Amino acid sequence: MTKGLKMKEKIRHWFNGHKKLSTHYILIVVAFLAGLVLPSPFFRNSLQTIIGDNFEELVDTANMALADGLYSGSVVKNSKIRSGYGRYETKSGSIYEGNWKDDRLVYGTRTTPSSVYTGHFDSDLNNDGFGIVNYSEEYIRGKQKQGLSDAEITTTYIGNWKKNLKQGLGRSVKKDGSMEFGNYSEGFLQKMSGANYRIGGSVYGIDLSHYQKDIDWNNLALYSDKNGNVYSNTPKDNVYMQPIFFVYLKATEGATIIDEMYSVRAIEAERHGIVKGAYHFLHLGSPIEDQLKIFFETVSWAQGDLPPALDVEVENEIQKYGIDVLQSMTLEWLQKVEKKLGVRPVIYTRESIRNKYFNDSRFKQYQFWIARYSESGPDNFDWQIWQKTEQGQIKGHKGNVDINLFRGNYESFKKYLEG
Repeated sequence: MTKGLKMKEKIRHWFNGHKKLSTHYILIVVAFLAGLVLPSPFFRNSLQTIIGDNFEELVDTANMALADGLYSGSVVKNSKIRSGYGRYETKSGSIYEGNWKDDRLVYGTRTTPSSVYTGHFDSDLNNDGFGIVNYSEEYIRGKQKQGLSDAEITTTYIGNWKKNLKQGLGRSVKKDGSMEFGNYSEGFLQKMSGANYRIGGSVYGIDLSHYQKDIDWNNLALYSDKNGNVYSNTPKDNVYMQPIFFVYLKATEGATIIDEMYSVRAIEAERHGIVKGAYHFLHLGSPIEDQLKIFFETVSWAQGDLPPALDVEVENEIQKYGIDVLQSMTLEWLQKVEKKLGVRPVIYTRESIRNKYFNDSRFKQYQFWIARYSESGPDNFDWQIWQKTEQGQIKGHKGNVDINLFRGNYESFKKYLEG
């Protein structure tokens, strides 16, 4: 079953057949579903309805006639008010499917012959807020017949909308593989005068844990200079920007800690077209079997995700338990994760730790994500991801963030994800 279908089944389960449950149990279910729908207004409004005096009882309906089409899904009892999970097909053939509240599709998917859009809508079913659209082959062929070159034809747009027009921060992927990124106004990209770099020529990402609060996923971007280079300090003019292509999320630590933000942020990354990965923070004082257990219970992996990463950085633990314990626990984690998930993990560590403890033939098959806070990359060995700074200043977050650079351009990044 695909991720999308799993989400739909969970939402259907919540909205159908719960009328006899206690308010306490309903709140528990809603808290669980928060990870699926945050930060949408749908969650906030649903919670307000549940804890208020009048809980709306939902019932199923099939092929309910509306002014411009048919609706199948949940409605408020004794009304035609769509609320819950449902599918609406218009007379023109457009299909809207997703989460409804007060007769409005808050978050979902619209399928037409020209495109598939997934994201937020306004009350008139226009793209409004953040969303991703993938244009169909039929649409692309039509543009080609109009005489547009492949560099002029958008195949995917990931970003903000207002009444079906691109509005705000966004990224467009062209038929020839090129990309544009920046602020759009009424459908058109506002060019950054003097920019001397190609979007996708460098692939930047960030990593997050619960320490970074208040991430504005709709408006994430990295500030750069006119040549596209991203540094730790925010440029004074804030004119030039690079997209965030990937994010590593802290999932677990030791044998008992699950990062409280991991589940929600994994969903947010997918919803915003950012490649995600999960990492585990290794503690040498906890049994490795227990550390593997909590990681497997928390994290899943799918093709297209970044490889899982093992974070090895507590040098005083290495001094306490010794290099043999470090190496044996690291190898066991790497080997068992690869066997379980079917993907070879990477090792995150500081350059000094890598050189001192992992310069061993047993680790040559593993790629490294190296922390070296400088303007030049790691020395003496082949790194795959370089953590350039822990004091990055980005659009979409007010505090410091780790900034990472993938070794290669966007084309090689896609091949890397394919394995």
